[in-house]
Amino acid sequence: MPATDQADYFSTQVVRTRRFFLPDWQERQRDAGALCLVGGGCEWCAADFVVDRRDFPFLAFELVSRGRGSVTLANRKHDIEAGHAFVFDSSIPHVIRSSAEEPMVKYFFNFTGRRAVALMEELNLAAGSVIRVSDAARVITLLEEVIDHALRGGPFGLRAACVAVEHALVLCADSRQPATTKFDPAYATYLRCRGHLLRNYPVLSSIEQAARACHVSAAYFTRLFQRYDTETPLTCLTRLKLSQAAIKLRQPEALVKNVAAELGYKSAAHFSRAYKAWSGRSPRS
Repeated sequence: MPATDQADYFSTQVVRTRRFFLPDWQERQRDAGALCLVGGGCEWCAADFVVDRRDFPFLAFELVSRGRGSVTLANRKHDIEAGHAFVFDSSIPHVIRSSAEEPMVKYFFNFTGRRAVALMEELNLAAGSVIRVSDAARVITLLEEVIDHALRGGPFGLRAACVAVEHALVLCADSRQPATTKFDPAYATYLRCRGHLLRNYPVLSSIEQAARACHVSAAYFTRLFQRYDTETPLTCLTRLKLSQAAIKLRQPEALVKNVAAELGYKSAAHFSRAYKAWSGRSPRS
C-alpha cells in the first residue's frame, strides 16, 4: 500500500511539510524481525506550534534542524534548538512547543513493534531522553533520504527508508553529546543556510540566490556544505525540488510542464532530464 501525506495525528500548526504515513503498518508490525516504520517527515513549525499529548500510540524520534523551542517529557522541560534530538513513547506525556520568534524546523519518525523497541534500547536512546547530536548534518542527510524513499514508493522504497532511518539512529547514538553541549558559530551558520534551502527550495533558482538571502557569499555557502555535509548545496536543492515533483506528479491531472514551472525549471525538457537522472524514470511514466 503506497504512502500518503496525511494522518490523523499529524499537526496542522505548520507552514510547510514533507511528510508520509504508511497505512499498512498494522500488518507489517507482525514481523518481529523488521523495523516497522509508521510515518514521519519534516515539519516547518508555525509560530503557534504546540503538541500536547497525554498518550501516543507509537515510539517517536525527533530531531531539530533549525530554530528553537522546548519539549516537556514526563513533566521535565528541556529547551531545544538545532542539533537536539529527543525520544518518547506511549508511556511518556509530552509537550512540544516552538519558539514564535525562531520557529523550529524538525524531523520526526514514528515506529512500532518489537524491533523498534529493541533497536532504541540497543542504541541507548531511551524514551524520555534529550541529546545533542554532534554529527547532525550527516544525520539530516539520511533523514531526507528516508522521506525521499518513503514518498517515492516502489517495491524497495520502504525497505530503503527503513535502512536509512536505522543508519540515522545509529549515527545519532554514535555522535551523541550531553544536551547542554554548544556548537561552534560556523556550524550554526551552516544549519541556518541549510534550513533556508529546506524552507524555500520551491522558489529558489540558484545557490547564489540562497546565499544572498542568508547574507553569505556563494563560495562560503558551498564551503560550509563541504565542511559539514555529505552533499553539495546544489545537490541538496535539486533533490528537494525533485522529491516534491514526485508528489505533485502523482496527481491524475498533473502536467509535466506545470510541475516544472512551479519548481523553477526553465523548460519541461530540462526538468524531465533532471527527474530521470534522479529517479531513473521519466516523469510521464
